Amino acid sequence: MAEKNGKAPGVGKKKSKNEERQERMQQNVRKFRQMRSEVEGVKREEAAVEKAEAEMAAGGASRQVERSVGRQRAAMEGRRLVLLQRNDELIEAMLREKRPIAGVASAEGPTECDELLHLVVEELKLLPLLSELKPPSSHVDEKTGELVRHREMYSPQTLNLLSLLVRDVGLLGGPDVQANLLTDPKWMVLMGFTMAEVKEGATRRSESLRGQTREGAGGPFAETDELGPVRNRGDVEELRGAMSWQTLASHEERLEEAALEHVVNTVVAQLAKRGYFGRRVRACLDSTPQEVPPSFEGAGVVKKKVKVQSKARKPKALEVSVSGFKTWYVMDIATGIPLALAFDTINRPENEPARRVVSQAMKNLEGHGKLVSLAVDRGFLDGDFLWWLKEEQKIDWVCPAKEKMDVTNEARERVNEVLAAASGEKSGKKKDVLDVASRLARGCAATEGVRFFERDGGPGRPTLLVAQVDGLSRTDFYGPGGSNSSRVHSKKYRPTELSATVVLRWPDRNADDLEDQEENDPEAKGPLVLLSPIPENGLVRHDRYDERSLIENRVNREAKQNLCLGASLARNAAAMRTAVYLATLALILRRVLSIIQEQADRQERRRETLGLKRYRRQTEMRTRMKIMVFTYEHYALMFYDHFLELVGVPTLP
Repeated sequence: MAEKNGKAPGVGKKKSKNEERQERMQQNVRKFRQMRSEVEGVKREEAAVEKAEAEMAAGGASRQVERSVGRQRAAMEGRRLVLLQRNDELIEAMLREKRPIAGVASAEGPTECDELLHLVVEELKLLPLLSELKPPSSHVDEKTGELVRHREMYSPQTLNLLSLLVRDVGLLGGPDVQANLLTDPKWMVLMGFTMAEVKEGATRRSESLRGQTREGAGGPFAETDELGPVRNRGDVEELRGAMSWQTLASHEERLEEAALEHVVNTVVAQLAKRGYFGRRVRACLDSTPQEVPPSFEGAGVVKKKVKVQSKARKPKALEVSVSGFKTWYVMDIATGIPLALAFDTINRPENEPARRVVSQAMKNLEGHGKLVSLAVDRGFLDGDFLWWLKEEQKIDWVCPAKEKMDVTNEARERVNEVLAAASGEKSGKKKDVLDVASRLARGCAATEGVRFFERDGGPGRPTLLVAQVDGLSRTDFYGPGGSNSSRVHSKKYRPTELSATVVLRWPDRNADDLEDQEENDPEAKGPLVLLSPIPENGLVRHDRYDERSLIENRVNREAKQNLCLGASLARNAAAMRTAVYLATLALILRRVLSIIQEQADRQERRRETLGLKRYRRQTEMRTRMKIMVFTYEHYALMFYDHFLELVGVPTLP
């Protein structure tokens, strides 16, 4: 019919609400970004003009320079007329004179989600990728065997962006999502919802159940009270929110792992293509647990020793059962961006997903960077895995040895023999031994394949003192198949030599290494022995391992404290898996924004570098108890009580 009328197929077709909402969201993102860019441009021009005018006032400027500055001032003022700019005095005068304004909105809370959305929509072009991230359209009911089809009320793109914002804003649970995101016009209008949809709901679904809630899981509906869900309570009128947080939770728990992996890996690959990583990438590998209550569906269980205080005032170790999940990360040390991740239950051994996550990181960098160095902790001390890293993947690794390993005793014995020979005694006090090692470090000479190094820690602080040991041969564990391989019984077997750094004094030893030692090598007593497959400076090997602590601060702790890693909207393994991948994606995007901001501010260096937590705290303090009053050209920020005073509403003293 369309061809007979001479119209192209699809022309004149009415757009769905989801399509209209997506278009509004993209237009809003472009508009806010363009406006911010123009405002910043005007500020820079104004600063330059004011500087030139100050120099003119000081004297010495030619008439030509004065005319040039005048033209710049006139052009700048012309641009200011078309921007929404802050003008508290004008807005206050309009309120006193009862002149019409465009609107009023709360100014509280962080307001940088437009930057995140601009990165997703305009810079990285991720909307098609997020549109493809959707759950299966149907499933087979386990009880009846029937095919159940799903009806989607909202587009996957909208739901995925909302889920991403949940993690970026740092909302821990469903009620927080409902109160701070789905009912907040600041966020939802930016996402393409209208004010009417935020107020009344985007659909009429479940509107008849207002004031009711279920009695238990799947039970009948009953009248709710002040303790019931916020969206269903009868006392919360005229603000339903664009949707219910349960809608978001249902969407997340139906997303498949392969689709989530594809999104994260595609984003990392795009960043590699854009040059965010170096040509030679140094990385670290670590895992972090997400503990959950025992009732959490699908969680793994592991035994763990914890210390408790006893009446004797000595910590007592008790073995307890811990339920939860675990996430493995490979992180680029230079940027703090995760290169790949894997998710499983907490009882999964450390080294089992190690090859998979390292291989994925290498694949994400392929063609634009190469993984050349990897720092791992004791949990990944597996000879077969370490052999695979060096011999097959050409990755130089560094890993601590454990107390009862032969190679650990060999490295310590060789260091002790050199120290004893240099001191003229077979044994001595620890202080004397360290003094001898410090003297040998100043000489910089190698003795029996052992060389000492010392690094100044600053005025009044002890030095870092290490010994470099090359040619270690008690390395039966290192090779294909690990220590249990039959290769060690062959007549042709020859051990592969390793090198080590023996840390004799480590004044700034990080807490993460101590925690790892307590968990994976509780019987450790002597100095730490760091192994690697290549001869290198003892301090360089130490620094490579010390960089492993960065993943704890920049990924594990940051994601848990600020991006809800380990918190899901539903209490099951599928929802937790989705929450982990989305929190990781939010962390990656925040790292990219931080890099872009650093590049933009590199010349000025006046802006304070803030972590995500400090940024949110400062923003909340600046905007607390304030509202934004705006026209179509100007806006003002003011306290609530001042606004009421201006409009003539009396307040109690």
